[in-house]
Amino acid sequence: MSALNPALVQNLDTRPKKVILLPPQIFVFELSAGGVPTRMADWEAASRDNLRNAALRQAQEARLFELADAPVLDPAEQDTLDAHIGLYDRVAQAVFVYGRGEQAAWAHKKYEFDYTLGPGLAFLRERTGADAALIVLGADYISSGGRKLAFVAGLALGIVMPLGQSFVAAGIVDLKNGDVQWMGFDSSSSLDTRNAEAVNGLMRTLYQTWPGPR
Repeated sequence: MSALNPALVQNLDTRPKKVILLPPQIFVFELSAGGVPTRMADWEAASRDNLRNAALRQAQEARLFELADAPVLDPAEQDTLDAHIGLYDRVAQAVFVYGRGEQAAWAHKKYEFDYTLGPGLAFLRERTGADAALIVLGADYISSGGRKLAFVAGLALGIVMPLGQSFVAAGIVDLKNGDVQWMGFDSSSSLDTRNAEAVNGLMRTLYQTWPGPR
């Protein structure tokens, strides 16, 4: 699943050549037998590392663009970035629901693609010389051993209990004006973001929707 800014598709020469990777923000939870989520800090750290490493590796292997980590920020810059990450989360939800043009009532949004974060991240362009930023957000709900046992018991009674779910959104944002250029989405009941190879496969698949020649 992906969404593209038509302006980028119509002029592939404007694709960013240098992109900075903002620290991936994924929240990882363990689901108890009763379905209560508990946030797991150690799992979260592993998942974020996996997403960072996979994003860098797969961009290099696919020769999409030069991708590098974001610079260390001072407190004021970090506050600005955090605010824009929060805004990006809302924008990503809107793009997923409306911007892909899969619903008849919103088909026009595939071509009237006016999603933006505004120019507030332009300081990153000035600091790094990068054209754009790659933002990766997500959530991963992973079943505990007790929930897996409850799942098996439920099957015997004809009850299907969901074991878990992950959702990851990756997007390229123009640092000059904040316009969203591309977003790729993945929703899975089997992906475990703690698994490095699985996350490599995820990023490889997401990057395949990036427009233009490699």
